[in-house]
Amino acid sequence: MTIQQKIDMACSHAGISKAELSRRLGYKTPQSFQKRYNTGKFTQEELQEIASKTGGTYISIFEYPDGTKF
Repeated sequence: MTIQQKIDMACSHAGISKAELSRRLGYKTPQSFQKRYNTGKFTQEELQEIASKTGGTYISIFEYPDGTKF
């Protein structure tokens, strides 16, 4: 699943549009968010903020059979 699909699902679950998400994130215009969305290049902090603004939590880890996580 792409990050764009995950963002779409988060917006759908929150009942908001990507334009509303862009406003909540503080983008000056929905088009500026759309450019970032199209590339799919977001930092971990940005993904956490997207999750927060849609009422969720973003978790990204590597987990190994020996129990190691990072």
